[in-house]
Amino acid sequence: MKQDIPVLFITFARADYARKTFDAIKKAKPKSLYFYSNKARTAYPDEVAANEQIRKFTNEIDWECNLRTFFREEHAEVYTSLWGAIDWVFNNEEQAIVLEEDCVPSLAFFDYCEKLLPMYKNDPRVWVLSGNNIVEGYNPNNYDYFFSFFPYLYGWASWRDRWQKIYRDRLPYEKIKEYKLFDQIYILPKAVKQALNFTKNIIDTPAWDYRFQMTMKCHGGLGVIPRVNLVSNIGLSGVHNKSKGSIFHNRTLPDFEEYPIDTPPPFVVADFGYTKQFFDVYYLRKRKFLYRLKRKVTNSL
Repeated sequence: MKQDIPVLFITFARADYARKTFDAIKKAKPKSLYFYSNKARTAYPDEVAANEQIRKFTNEIDWECNLRTFFREEHAEVYTSLWGAIDWVFNNEEQAIVLEEDCVPSLAFFDYCEKLLPMYKNDPRVWVLSGNNIVEGYNPNNYDYFFSFFPYLYGWASWRDRWQKIYRDRLPYEKIKEYKLFDQIYILPKAVKQALNFTKNIIDTPAWDYRFQMTMKCHGGLGVIPRVNLVSNIGLSGVHNKSKGSIFHNRTLPDFEEYPIDTPPPFVVADFGYTKQFFDVYYLRKRKFLYRLKRKVTNSL
């Protein structure tokens, strides 16, 4: 398989994860690869060794490829690093696939991006192609994909003009609250309250992914969700990831290489059923777990 959409591969110092993701990229053989590497922290020898190991992956490129590298000579904190990497690719390309080192793509993901990026390039309603269908098995209308206000970015693709609209200074929290933005895109009042509180708490945090999604929402944009999950997030450990596992991690990937587009959705509108299903599966599951834990502790007293 060989694909034309430029790929940005963002790496740091988790060699085991990066190996799996890079092996998947090698199978796709992108014609243009942007290989980014943040510099390891010198106080951590294991990190330095892993960082150097990952940078040598470029020696394995044995297909016709326009390889570009951005290897930092000094360590950059995580937000500076990630923003710099994504800016780099979109300063040079009108559209691109973005993969961090712990996001393992299926071959079908590349074909999905190849087909849908040109299709929605000039449609300002569509902001991003997500590689994730977090609600496993959800596709009630049997479309090849659908649209949502809540695309996750564990493997994604977009266009330069969308990325360049991102809120870089701070989120317009007061305007979001005054406009009741979340009331218009969520179904459940409890979800509205939770989203508003979360936005208030990170108003000045330069988390590129949440800022990009909030910019999209504030512009009335949507993300594309595939009918099956196409990218697996395997990052259960890392400097900034202390997660012990969740529904986002280690998802099963399809074994087919092509992503057929036979039944596209007839309208570019948000699927509110997906919004509700996601809230039920993810947020309510967490609350049920805490409730069971509380009862268990109470009964043991």
